[in-house]
Amino acid sequence: MRRTLVMAVLVLTAASIASGQQQSAKRDPRRSVEQAIRQLDHERIQAQTGADAVALDRIYADDFIGVGPSGTVRTKAQVISDFTSGQLKFQSIGTDDVQVRVYGSTAVETGRSIMSGQDKGKTVPRDTRFTRVWVKQQGRWRLVANHYSSLIPQQ
Repeated sequence: MRRTLVMAVLVLTAASIASGQQQSAKRDPRRSVEQAIRQLDHERIQAQTGADAVALDRIYADDFIGVGPSGTVRTKAQVISDFTSGQLKFQSIGTDDVQVRVYGSTAVETGRSIMSGQDKGKTVPRDTRFTRVWVKQQGRWRLVANHYSSLIPQQ
């Protein structure tokens, strides 16, 4: 009986915590957007490392523009083509120091990226800082701009 009571309390506690988190997200829409952007960025990383054209098409806005650490500019079509052709290939992508700021239907994500990959046969810079701009279009968050800058080691 005691064990059943303990289990019931644990289940109710877990349900209460989950409900509280959902209520918190409803009360704080910025937090909910932050979580959505972080999830989408995780999906973007998976799509890039897996050269998943369908996912990239879903995540990137049609008018996307990206600037790489070397100054290379790519449109959405170029990004998808470069990944699916193997011209742009990542073995790993990690992020750190990520911050998401929300301005209505726009979110700005900044942070540090640690990458291992090749761009047209050349090694991509490993350590970069990034700025990504996300806009809510037709009810979905889409990546509209991405800019990377190489980190220069401090002397």
